[in-house]
Amino acid sequence: MLFPLVGALGVTSNRVADTIDSISANLINTDTPLVTTVTDAQGQPIAYLYDQYRIPVTPEQISPNMKAALISIEDRRFYEHKGVDWKGTIRAMVSNGGGGNTQGASTLTQQYVKNYLINVVHRGDSPEKKLEQAKDREQSVARKLREARIAMQLEQQMSKEDVLAGYLNVVEFAQHVYGVGAAARTYFDTSPDKLTVAQSALLAGMVNNPTKYDPWNQAPAALERRNLVIDTMVANNRLTPADGEAAKKEPLGILPDPKKPPASCLGAGPEYGFYCQYVVDYLQKLGITSEQLKTDGFVIKTTCDANATHADK
Repeated sequence: MLFPLVGALGVTSNRVADTIDSISANLINTDTPLVTTVTDAQGQPIAYLYDQYRIPVTPEQISPNMKAALISIEDRRFYEHKGVDWKGTIRAMVSNGGGGNTQGASTLTQQYVKNYLINVVHRGDSPEKKLEQAKDREQSVARKLREARIAMQLEQQMSKEDVLAGYLNVVEFAQHVYGVGAAARTYFDTSPDKLTVAQSALLAGMVNNPTKYDPWNQAPAALERRNLVIDTMVANNRLTPADGEAAKKEPLGILPDPKKPPASCLGAGPEYGFYCQYVVDYLQKLGITSEQLKTDGFVIKTTCDANATHADK
């Protein structure tokens, strides 16, 4: 019923209708880039290969604090809508007079669509990929309409908990970290199921603008944003006022430096670096591409013997 209103603002659904079904299929079927682990003969990691540092998690492996923080600051009616918050969407379109500036009003499902397109379906540095990413980011009613239609389709196929976990597995944080699993490890050296209120609020606040709220480079802004998230949790009855005040008194609590492994054989160090590169070269000669090694999440067990390596020391 609301699509004609969008058309009245100067955009027709036909502009994007032809590609909706194929894009929806990509969202379901396109695998997220994963981390490949190179191990020694005993199964101990010696290096990691990846384009995006990501540790996928299930809905059950995400702290309730993290879910509450994200929903409070990004989409407080997440469990009520069917993928699109039409009140907010139409209000944003009307307030901007159809002029193309449609920031805000996106549900978490719509944001999941946007992040999946940018970070998974259209990822890469080629001119073609960069063009698609620009389309995914453009502030236009056409893009908003495309996201809305895909979001509604997704919520017919996925549960709310799966949508929430899906979003938290693809979204980018600061320091080129992707997903809450990798973020919990990088920032706090913990797992996502153990995130506290303060930690969850920091991560939830960061997804809006990872560079602006990078806690290592923009600590004051990150702290202010974290406390705003905590206040929204209290306002949405997801946290008591007393617990909220206690959480805001906590320091940022991040590690001195990001705990993220190097994304190549350089991480193997002087002891195993050349051996790791030999393994990579060997696999590429067999037909496994560099792209596959960096995105397919292999576990490559080698014959490297750590005991023999250290025998003369």
